[in-house]
Amino acid sequence: MDPKSCCSHKNPGAVSPVPSRRSPFSDILDITVSSFCSLVTWEYTTQNEIPQSPVGVTEQNHGAENPAGAFIFRPSPGLMLFSCLVFGCCVSSFAHRRQSQDPFQFIIYLILLSCAAMIGYAAGAPVYLILLGYLPWATCAAMAISVSSRGVYRCLRPQTAATGQGDEEKARFLG
Repeated sequence: MDPKSCCSHKNPGAVSPVPSRRSPFSDILDITVSSFCSLVTWEYTTQNEIPQSPVGVTEQNHGAENPAGAFIFRPSPGLMLFSCLVFGCCVSSFAHRRQSQDPFQFIIYLILLSCAAMIGYAAGAPVYLILLGYLPWATCAAMAISVSSRGVYRCLRPQTAATGQGDEEKARFLG
């Protein structure tokens, strides 16, 4: 491996080994996987909140006839644990990768998570439903808002694209 290609910060003229198109794909992948994990945690949490009744037993047997639907809409405790771990990894990856690009990311997260907690509290939801149901969806929404607000910001700032530098970080780095 050529050290010049992987150390572009030491050699400003070197081409970066990671193409710029990888970040939007990674962002979309993180948001999609996080949303799926939020669905699993929501389903598991809401199903364990509802007390078992004869009607619930009938619905469980009906869900067992459709194995694909039972897998997602009747998740097992193991799938719930795996979903929580994957969700945490996706959110951590997203936040770490975008923290230098989006200075308002923390504020977006704080506002949406606070609103979700207040909505859950106002709805009379139990604490575990707020933590495992409302907050993951709010986190996914914060991730989507972070990506879309960055895209809108870039569209409204045409002078950075006209200079050929493209990103404020590159402009600061170059001089």
